[in-house]
Amino acid sequence: MIPNPIEILHAGFGPRRGAMKDEKVMLDTLKAGDTIKCTVTKTIRVHTKRETVTRLMRFDPDIKRALKKGQERRMRDLHVRTRGGRPFEMYKKAAKVAVPVEGASWEMTYFPHIKHDIESVTDCISIEKA
Repeated sequence: MIPNPIEILHAGFGPRRGAMKDEKVMLDTLKAGDTIKCTVTKTIRVHTKRETVTRLMRFDPDIKRALKKGQERRMRDLHVRTRGGRPFEMYKKAAKVAVPVEGASWEMTYFPHIKHDIESVTDCISIEKA
């Protein structure tokens, strides 16, 4: 039997990996409102995947609360000085609360809009029902 060149080309990459098939089946069983627990399984080197995982981490209620609290604190402690005869705000840098490092885990409520985001990073995170 002659191997398909497309199969050889995609061996171990993209949606043809065995681990992703299991995650895809698991995502199909989830319903809106289910609580899921996600864990980063390996170091994420690709910038776009790291940004996607960071965005997914921000759905965790604890992380969301910490980000909101920090934003309110920065606005409360905002220093305004004069620069060029106009008010100039001296903003402080925001803290990094959602950091996608290996072993980081978070819980979030699943909803269908984020299915494609989760599918794009299933090789970096593991998903289970909480």
